Amino acid sequence: MNDTKNENKDKVHSRLGHLLYSLGAVPSALPFNMIGTWLLTFYTVHAGLSLTNYGLLLMLYGIWNAINDPLIGYYMDKIKFKKGRRIPWIIYGTIPMTIGFIALWWVPYTESGLIFFHGFLMLFLFDTGFTMTITAWSALYTEMYEDEKERASVVAIKDTIAFTSSMIGVMIPSMIAAALGSWAITGILMGISIPITMYLSLLGTKERLEYQTDEPLPIYKAFKETFSNKPFLIGSITYAMLDFCFGFTMMILPLYAKFILNVEEGMEGLAMAGVAIGIITGIPLWWRIYGKKGPKFGLALSMIIFGIGMIFLFFAYDFITLTIIGLFPGIGVGGTLMTEPVISAGIDYDELKIGKRREATYGGIGSFIARLSMILSALALMLVQFFSGFDPKLGTQSSTALVGLKLSISIVPAIGILIGLLIFKYFPLNYKKFSEQQEKLKILHEERLRKLELENN
Repeated sequence: MNDTKNENKDKVHSRLGHLLYSLGAVPSALPFNMIGTWLLTFYTVHAGLSLTNYGLLLMLYGIWNAINDPLIGYYMDKIKFKKGRRIPWIIYGTIPMTIGFIALWWVPYTESGLIFFHGFLMLFLFDTGFTMTITAWSALYTEMYEDEKERASVVAIKDTIAFTSSMIGVMIPSMIAAALGSWAITGILMGISIPITMYLSLLGTKERLEYQTDEPLPIYKAFKETFSNKPFLIGSITYAMLDFCFGFTMMILPLYAKFILNVEEGMEGLAMAGVAIGIITGIPLWWRIYGKKGPKFGLALSMIIFGIGMIFLFFAYDFITLTIIGLFPGIGVGGTLMTEPVISAGIDYDELKIGKRREATYGGIGSFIARLSMILSALALMLVQFFSGFDPKLGTQSSTALVGLKLSISIVPAIGILIGLLIFKYFPLNYKKFSEQQEKLKILHEERLRKLELENN
């Protein structure tokens, strides 16, 4: 019996186990980045919504996220199925996630109100499944991997897969849509990757029985304890600002490529090339920095590089200059994509404080805070249209509208990063405190295992 347990444990902590688990980064990144980059262009330029109506759609989507993410996270920690606390949510959540995503790109209506309702309904379906699936999958990361070096190793694999998937979601869809003349078929081709990779990732996961013995906190106390967790709260708000900066940039990028760079239709996604090269170059560097210096130093440094680099994007005037300038902020982005070390440190802090593992509750509330970025993006879109007069349905834009686009892709995200950096300054776990916390955590987990073994014997 013990040999079987050790074999399963070794499989999870092997390189193959790391790789299999990390395949879940495909559905966590590809559909989300395709929506973030191309949904604005698809629903305004192709389906016919105004920029303001799309901003309203995005805002309602953000509000729905604020409701469902914390509740799903809390009940994921509370409900115990026979197959565990996490894996059943992944199995069943993948289904609405896939259906909602594919249907999002098939709009059989021409009337604005019906287009708006269809977009909202499919986003609702997709996001509910996404929250169920990815919250559970992300919770398994903190549960399965305790050692900081192993966490950094898994993050490097996972983030490389996530980055590759993100770039596919950013660069490829417009090419497929232009070649096939159909965004609906593009949605199907991209969407089938969701169930394939998500279910394969289950082969590299194993729930830990010692975490399932905890009795959950009452819902009010659970939320109260979560929002009083300073490391988690500061880390989550910081990442919300980063999500806004990167997400808003990606949302504007296709329009920027079309109207500023005059890139031909279907090739707009290639405008991401410089940033993509920078991210690829930076990931091995950030893996070492996070592993040796801890999450606070790593994230702060990456934000500084990201923010400074974004300012210079204002001066890009063609594809070549954009690619060259994009290298520098891309290196910074590579570091900011490593969200798990900071958030996991906050979750570990909570366990030492109250003696329970509550990854899913934290994942849900973390997603709730992160969705503030959608509301910020929606407001920014409305302000761009109001002040600059930009209209995506027009073939030619005014000079004011073009300046508005350039500010949107450079100065606006740079300001967001500065605000995030000022917030993150107060993250309390420097490298010394972080290392001390992880040592205490190992002792606590060893006690949990001994207690569980005594109960089973």
